[in-house]
Amino acid sequence: MGETELIGMIRDVNVQYAVLFSQIITINFAMIVAIYYFLHRSALLFRIAAFGFYAIGMLALVGLMLEQSNYKNQALIALRALPAAKRSPVTDSLLAVNESWLAQATSFFLNASIWVLFAVVAYLLFWWRGDPERRVS
Repeated sequence: MGETELIGMIRDVNVQYAVLFSQIITINFAMIVAIYYFLHRSALLFRIAAFGFYAIGMLALVGLMLEQSNYKNQALIALRALPAAKRSPVTDSLLAVNESWLAQATSFFLNASIWVLFAVVAYLLFWWRGDPERRVS
């Protein structure tokens, strides 16, 4: 595989990250809306079933992100293995960005945000009791 193909693969993976993360955000917002409007008043078994389906969807998307990250990691390893004299400035720049603090912070927050969203949905679904101002007595 050539240098251009490896750079293209990394760009494709970054696009897939954006798409998968937007789907994760969409699933979480849909779940939060469902919790706010009706799930927080549902029976425990129904909430457990809803959380199970939510978890399956989330884990599927996280699994796809993991698969994409493996492609990106292998492409970066292959680019680093190229002799420095044969690397283009684009490759050097790409490798420098991926080794920077910004790339590390982005990776950390991308991973942490998925688990924070998962925990927030679990909290809202099982422990939040709804808006007390909105309750009908």
